[in-house]
Amino acid sequence: MTTTMTPAEAARAAGVPLSTLRYYERRGFLAPARDPHSGYRRFSPDDVRRARFVQRAQRLGFGMGDVAAFLALSQEGVVASPQLRTVIDAKLADLDARIADLARMRTALAGLADGAGEGDCACPVEAALTETVPETGPAAQQPENSPAPHGRKVRSP
Repeated sequence: MTTTMTPAEAARAAGVPLSTLRYYERRGFLAPARDPHSGYRRFSPDDVRRARFVQRAQRLGFGMGDVAAFLALSQEGVVASPQLRTVIDAKLADLDARIADLARMRTALAGLADGAGEGDCACPVEAALTETVPETGPAAQQPENSPAPHGRKVRSP
């Protein structure tokens, strides 16, 4: 016999707020059974697994349409069609771009943590996300109290 959970128990097990669990149910991602005696919703371990999947997919930047398509593939065992291949290729390109952005951000933050961000250069985090390299050296130095990009003041050495 499968163990079922109340909505609160299922939300806790999935690591999502109860309101999120209700939202996933309204979207059709979850279909909890009804208790035959009370009529209350009862969630299965599979519902909990699916709720975790939806939350993680959203956190990774997938839209609800993407999530619905993934769940349909999972439930129906649909073989990838040419249209699906196009969507997959676009998502792969998007993920590659996000990974590159995250790698640049990590490098910039690691540099700040190591003290490399101190001095008169532009913000390395901003530079990492705008795909520019912060200027350093004598050419980047400006006179004291001169305006810098975004209204920041640049310190003199």
